[in-house]
Amino acid sequence: MYAQFIKELIDLPDVLIQKVRKEGDRWIFELSLPEQCPLCPVCLKRTIKMTGKKKQWMHGYAQRIGIFWIELPVERRRCSTCGMTFSTSYPGISPPSVATDAFQQWVAQSCIGTSIQAVARMLKLPYTTVERWFYTHAPSFLSNDIQPKAVCVDEFAFRKGHDYAVAIMDAETGEGYAIEAGKNEEAIRRALAHVSRSVQYVVSDLAPAMKKAIQGGCPEATHVVDYFHVIQLFTDALDRCRKYVDKGSKKHGNVRYVCRLLSTCPEKLTEEERQIVREWCNESDDLKSVYQSLQHFRYVSKSKDEQQAKRRLESWIHRYSFCPCSVVRAIAKALVKRTEEIVSCILSPYSNGKMEGTNNKIKLIKRRGYGYRNIQRFALRVRLETTNILYWQVQVHLLVMNQVN
Repeated sequence: MYAQFIKELIDLPDVLIQKVRKEGDRWIFELSLPEQCPLCPVCLKRTIKMTGKKKQWMHGYAQRIGIFWIELPVERRRCSTCGMTFSTSYPGISPPSVATDAFQQWVAQSCIGTSIQAVARMLKLPYTTVERWFYTHAPSFLSNDIQPKAVCVDEFAFRKGHDYAVAIMDAETGEGYAIEAGKNEEAIRRALAHVSRSVQYVVSDLAPAMKKAIQGGCPEATHVVDYFHVIQLFTDALDRCRKYVDKGSKKHGNVRYVCRLLSTCPEKLTEEERQIVREWCNESDDLKSVYQSLQHFRYVSKSKDEQQAKRRLESWIHRYSFCPCSVVRAIAKALVKRTEEIVSCILSPYSNGKMEGTNNKIKLIKRRGYGYRNIQRFALRVRLETTNILYWQVQVHLLVMNQVN
């Protein structure tokens, strides 16, 4: 049973375990292979042994013993036919390296969800070594088959007010696909080029550059504006009107409480809360106009089919395009420019909600790494930590390792 446990721990086929010894803090498993005569890599003829030595590689990690090593014989051989000399090698083990490929991949997987520095400290390895292993093996964890049906597009800040980037992610799975530096139309087109072959829906905010880039980069895809950003036009206007009304000496209670009441659907409010909303609307005609336009748009957003949505939206635009309130006129002007996108927003099940959540994760990755100078490495990090399939593979791998330990 002990031998079987060690064999499962080593997980190398066709090797024979000779013995286990400890040198200082290092546990070493002496391994050997069945007798064989390696052929010449040039002429494929028999070779003769010149010299031989034993070499050690890091191969695994256990909770109580730390990193354990394997030891295998390395021979220097010469071909008796062509005179070629070479050193024997093993699959998955590079002679110049200090660790096997399996151990390097395990270390790279351990870095997902945490910092490279934390893994380096846990394993007591140099930071540069762990970093090199991570960026060598991490790209192989990702699938190159990128064929999403719907994607979300949004921008985020590397350094707020200075450097920005555009991110593309799957609207259904939340997996990040690409990050491109900049936030202009050209940067958005470069990001969309990664998914333009298969995408059918593109969800974005109301930025003008988004509309132009999507029309140019994905002309056959349906552009869907995010419902939250549309409602945000009204809620921001309500907040500005409330601040203007609240400039006087009157006290209207908790500001957050009032903002919540003004932005919440009337059906979800109690009679007492509706009375507070009526009092605020009676104090300002502009506030009342914005509030009524918001409720009317919510009625528009409940449309069941395209014909009904277009008819209700046209009615809303006709009513509020010449409203006495300048704020409502500005909102109507913004919606007129995006009539088709608004209709798609009403009928489509997609939103930018997952993208906003991914933006929070991006900020966490950025803080954890104290910023990133290399945008390709940053994009790799984001893709790794937003891929659901890879996340569960890593969790299962860590669970197996804990059971072995």
